[in-house]
Amino acid sequence: MSAEVTYKTHILVGVRPNGVMAVIADWPYVPKQAEVQKEIDATSNGYVAFALCTPTSIMAANGNGGHSGRDPWYKRGI
Repeated sequence: MSAEVTYKTHILVGVRPNGVMAVIADWPYVPKQAEVQKEIDATSNGYVAFALCTPTSIMAANGNGGHSGRDPWYKRGI
């Protein structure tokens, strides 16, 4: 997958019977259904479902796996 992720980026995710997911393909644009189907047909690794996804939020990686330093939602007096 390319390093640049924008709101036009689409990824095809394969889901295995045990719930494990893997990115099968990615596009920097909205792919045509035929392109997506071609990738699904070329995949024979025991996937039971596929999801074509686009980002609704893009967040920069922290680099060290840490959190933002903010209190979790359940500590905000909700």
